[in-house]
Amino acid sequence: MKWFILLVGIVVLCGVVALLLGYVGGGMGRTTTTLSHEPLPEDELSDADVEQLRFDVGLRGYRMSEVDAVIGRLRRALKEKDEQIAVLRGEPSGPVERRETPSAG
Repeated sequence: MKWFILLVGIVVLCGVVALLLGYVGGGMGRTTTTLSHEPLPEDELSDADVEQLRFDVGLRGYRMSEVDAVIGRLRRALKEKDEQIAVLRGEPSGPVERRETPSAG
């Protein structure tokens, strides 16, 4: 009787493993990936580019390399916009300084 129960247990275990690995009809389906990040385009950015931005989630949060790349790209885009604004305003080219507005006090 012990041998029969052991044999049935082994057969059931093999069946479950075969089902999970996809050797028997059904299986677990095709594998999926969690990597959905698409970097920002190198040409001019639009609001939709930033709106559609998604980061992959790593073990402890977002993938740092992806976030660093996006921040660097946004920093370059903002610098270009600041330079264009300075040219349109007729300001001398160079680092843009923030001007403090006088307080009404």
